[in-house]
Amino acid sequence: MNFEVLQAAWQSGANSPSKAASVYMLHEAATALKRRRLEVGGLIAFAGVMLTIPLALIGVDVLTGQVDAIDVAREWALIPFALIPFAVLVLVARRHKTHMERHVAAGATILSAFRALLDENAAARFRTHLIGGAIVIFAPLILLLLHQLGETGKMAPQHMVQAGAVMGGALALSLIVMAVRYFTRLVPERRRLEALIASYEVTADA
Repeated sequence: MNFEVLQAAWQSGANSPSKAASVYMLHEAATALKRRRLEVGGLIAFAGVMLTIPLALIGVDVLTGQVDAIDVAREWALIPFALIPFAVLVLVARRHKTHMERHVAAGATILSAFRALLDENAAARFRTHLIGGAIVIFAPLILLLLHQLGETGKMAPQHMVQAGAVMGGALALSLIVMAVRYFTRLVPERRRLEALIASYEVTADA
């Protein structure tokens, strides 16, 4: 969504935009909100499937004896390794559900649409904090898990090094990408939305 264009449309009539400008602003805000909601909903569904399938396959292999059973006493790091992503997914889904329920009629007015976008931005920042925190926890957890797999003879030393390098690099890259997106997109967007809402509320109260 182009905030510069929206700001120009808002200021085109001294903070009292024409009907055409108002319709444009509402359409742009509602369209952006709908697109973002669909993206988040799709990502939640995709993540749920991608997290469930591997665990289901591992469970089938263990039950059918195709792989060695997990030694919980010696490989206990597998438990938080498997559960943390599900916990993050549940919290993300709950926050998205709260957003949807809180802004059911988000496209009814310009102000409601902007407030919904601001809340969606807050949800996006929440997701960034949550996933970033999970990644920080995962870093030492992966090292511990690889060590345990090596101790039980399920992973060769060279494979441990390779797996650690690949997963560690992936986590580091993910943190960098999220940090860049957070500070270059989410934070500036929040400030612009807050400014637009404040201007609109002042005009509405006048």
